[in-house]
Amino acid sequence: MLINSNGVLGSGNVFLFSPEVSAFVSVGDAVPVQLEVSTKTAVNALGGTITFDPNILSVDSLTRSASIIDLWSEEPVISNTEGSIRWSGGIINADTKTSGAHGEIFTINFRAMKAGKLNLGLTNGELLANNGEGTNVLSGNSTLTLYVREQGYPSPDINDDGSFSIADINALYVKTFYAYDQKYDINNDGKVSWADVKTLISLI
Repeated sequence: MLINSNGVLGSGNVFLFSPEVSAFVSVGDAVPVQLEVSTKTAVNALGGTITFDPNILSVDSLTRSASIIDLWSEEPVISNTEGSIRWSGGIINADTKTSGAHGEIFTINFRAMKAGKLNLGLTNGELLANNGEGTNVLSGNSTLTLYVREQGYPSPDINDDGSFSIADINALYVKTFYAYDQKYDINNDGKVSWADVKTLISLI
């Protein structure tokens, strides 16, 4: 089952990002992210450019041993300066020429470099139909939001549900009326106060 960053099953012809760790990480952490494809249409070529903030993330390596791509027309080109990964390839397996394609393209092994919020996205995406005309049948692609904090700082996922939302801000606000608990000291200043709530609001 392929799940996008909002926890929704992918439909149509889409690219999907799936973190292999929590979306809430600390500076210095390894952050593996898998790029997947799910199509209802028979396709035989695909490609695009993944974009990221190079101030927050850096690519250590890229793993493609389990890739659905059989033939790379452009080997993945990684730029930690521009914050991009460009790639394209083809699917020559007979099964995927008569039905949709489902599977992993590659796993990007990122390293968290600096605290901040980051949206991982894909531009210039192509899913070319196996119809003799190369029609681009891409109907959408997910984005993945990652939250990087300094080492030793609490996670913004206050309610521990695996995502960040207004519910976390509300939960933290309630905690400002209770005795100090380091888990809720988001800005690590030795107290839980409105300043911590404002820090979470800035992540929306």
